[in-house]
Amino acid sequence: MQFSEELHPDSFLSAVLDNVGVALVVVDKQGRFVFTNQAALRMLGHAESLDGISLEDWRRNYVFRDDQGRPIPMEQAPILRALAGEQIPPQDIDVTLPDGRRKYLHAAGHPFSVLGMTGVFVVITDETEQIKLRRGLERAQNAETLGLVVREVAHDLNNMISVISGNVALINADERVPETAQARLKQITVALEKGSSLAKRLARRGPAQELQPRPAQINELVNVALELVNPLLKNRVRVKTELGSLSTVKVDLSRIEQVLVNLILNALEAMPEGGELTLGTEMVERAAATGIELDNGKGKRATSFVRITLTDTGIGIPEKLQTCIFDPFFTSKPAGTGLGLASAYAVVHQHGGSISVQSAPNKGAKFSIYLPVEEEALASAERAA
Repeated sequence: MQFSEELHPDSFLSAVLDNVGVALVVVDKQGRFVFTNQAALRMLGHAESLDGISLEDWRRNYVFRDDQGRPIPMEQAPILRALAGEQIPPQDIDVTLPDGRRKYLHAAGHPFSVLGMTGVFVVITDETEQIKLRRGLERAQNAETLGLVVREVAHDLNNMISVISGNVALINADERVPETAQARLKQITVALEKGSSLAKRLARRGPAQELQPRPAQINELVNVALELVNPLLKNRVRVKTELGSLSTVKVDLSRIEQVLVNLILNALEAMPEGGELTLGTEMVERAAATGIELDNGKGKRATSFVRITLTDTGIGIPEKLQTCIFDPFFTSKPAGTGLGLASAYAVVHQHGGSISVQSAPNKGAKFSIYLPVEEEALASAERAA
């Protein structure tokens, strides 16, 4: 190939390497970056060249995990092992970037020794979208099985609720029951009625039932959920609410209420010795929802969201489990069913929203729910303001 004066061979090669669809990285035997193409910088969340930066200094800002979700310590980094002469097969790596984004990468390292330079040439592909799509399909398939199980369980559950309701009614009719107990019995009756309604709906249709959305104020649903679980707090858990000014959203009231109750109950279980539970709500723009999974067209079109956060000070969730907790039948509890969070995930995504978790062992957990606000509701709120 003949190159004109305007296009030097080095410039041509650099342009080609910068425009390929994979990340290309060269690390020398001292563990310093000597080349990164533009795809690598974008993939790794860097705006500027990494040339001359040591691998150790750079890696401090990232969290790397293997394909089992286990953190990879610095001394076990595949590139360093390759530099030491070890034969390293291609690796699937789960990495959290400094800005909090999570990516799933496939990396292959090739040791080299050319023209007096020794090091490792690394080729990296970003498989984040494929991994998310695959997990979404797996969850959908599991949901079919979940539907069959839930319908069977719902029949039995409704029968048990009927027995409990009958006994509560008999106790309530006893004139010797004190007023304080009557108030508690009233709360039990309300909860049983809601539970019976939920069980009947599940028995008829399973988890894929159609939504029955109507305009709602999420703050009201938060307060209703707290009222339902209040008897379980037993003065051992402090509850704080930080409820912002919200636009109206269209949701299936009972299903979102059940999601909140499930998450609150999970938080209480995570704080057996007591602690603090904080529920917050706020309006956020799409920019604040970067990186969340939105499966429904309604969510992808939305420019604003109501964000609900539930933060506890409990035992936390190990990092390696955080990608599994929304899978049907997955549970870390001895007597757990693995249905609560899977159901919450399904309901929120059916609304076009998203649910995610941030946690660390012994540092509590924070669940965030994003529910899309329809443009019409947003415009009405702006006119009212």
